[in-house]
Amino acid sequence: MKFEIIPDEQTPRINEIVFSDMGEYIDLYRAELEEFLKFAQTQDTAVGLAANQCLLDGKRFMVRAFALRDLKTKKFYIIVDPHTTRNIGIKEIKGEGCLTWYNRKILAERYRAVAVDYFTMDGKFVTGEIFKGFEGQIWQHEINHLNGIEENVVELNFPDPPLVRVGRNELCPCGSGLKYKKCCLLLI
Repeated sequence: MKFEIIPDEQTPRINEIVFSDMGEYIDLYRAELEEFLKFAQTQDTAVGLAANQCLLDGKRFMVRAFALRDLKTKKFYIIVDPHTTRNIGIKEIKGEGCLTWYNRKILAERYRAVAVDYFTMDGKFVTGEIFKGFEGQIWQHEINHLNGIEENVVELNFPDPPLVRVGRNELCPCGSGLKYKKCCLLLI
């Protein structure tokens, strides 16, 4: 079977499409999701791979999922209908690679951590899971692809912006009014 991803086309949230439950949606697209997982396993340089608009043997289909490489086991697994429920910590501009923009760099606003809700391939709902650092950046990148958010693409040698520094005793940049050490720093 030939599997292809059509990059950067927005896909509506699954709950905006009428399904009685997520299991029904996953069952409807199970073959496509399994082919997508096989395709992801062939992408040696990828750590995340969005699949909102795809072709399987020339037939176009729409899913709202991405494959994510487990950084410990190096195996991919499928995330279905992910969305960010909370941005945590400092927002800064990060430079990152993307398979859509080979030999280019993306400069994107990223939070140091995010809380997310999503479904697994077996239909299990996961809520409020926190991903931080590099993993959090991957989640934000792939969710942006699924949402059709345009990225700022620059030359590969474009310098990364400096990291934002916040002192432990300064007010948290999230706007809670608490000191950073008593707020978002606890989560990242």
